[in-house]
Amino acid sequence: MNQERTIIQRWCEEKTEKRRGIIIFIAAILAGAYIGFAAQLFTLVTTSSLPLGLNQLLGGLAFSVGLIMVILGKTELFTGNCLLAYRCFDSPHRWRETLINWLVVYAGNFSGALLLLLLYYLSGLFSMGNFLIAERAYAILEAKVSLTFSQAFFRGILCNWLVCLAVLLSLFSENNLTRLLVIPIPITTFVALGYEHSIANMYFLPAGMIAQNFIEGAKNISWGAIFIKNLIPVTMGNIIGGSLLVGFLYWIMTSREE
Repeated sequence: MNQERTIIQRWCEEKTEKRRGIIIFIAAILAGAYIGFAAQLFTLVTTSSLPLGLNQLLGGLAFSVGLIMVILGKTELFTGNCLLAYRCFDSPHRWRETLINWLVVYAGNFSGALLLLLLYYLSGLFSMGNFLIAERAYAILEAKVSLTFSQAFFRGILCNWLVCLAVLLSLFSENNLTRLLVIPIPITTFVALGYEHSIANMYFLPAGMIAQNFIEGAKNISWGAIFIKNLIPVTMGNIIGGSLLVGFLYWIMTSREE
């Protein structure tokens, strides 16, 4: 068995067999909060008046701190855990435990994102810069719910192709210093290009809903719109991007090398 295959399978085993129940959920809450912190940083830095490309690139670099905290903090992120599908292609009976992991982690990530958002709201920081943060948060929400179902779906696929690649690069890295260097590359790329990340949107979308209360003339965007227009298609796309374009293709590649 080649080295890369062993590394991925060992990672899958640690995720599904060495962590159970409440521990996975707590680790997922932390990951949701860490991605939320990155979303807050993205919101702040993209209030600049730089040209679009530079603004997005700066936002991508800022957002990459989220996955760094998730991986080095050994927490559980739904989008990264889509890579667990890798082992299921060897053993189809493992799909059940993989789906359970995804459900628990997804719920934990959402809980962590909302917890962070509540604390941020109570801090009064939406008013920063004469409500510039609130305006940017609302603009992000408006842009995300204006996508068609197919646009959100395909942007979700593209996003998690790169997120799971970042997870793989971190797994193949020899130490944390190397991980600090390799993780930002795919993460900055997906953010700068405007792809859609379901867990980041668990913060961005509710934050925009809160922000709309501070914006005069803002239209009221509901929870229903958030799920139907964004979270559902993006989540579906994230699963396909991570499971098939990374998990399945790397499973073929590493299996054929044996």
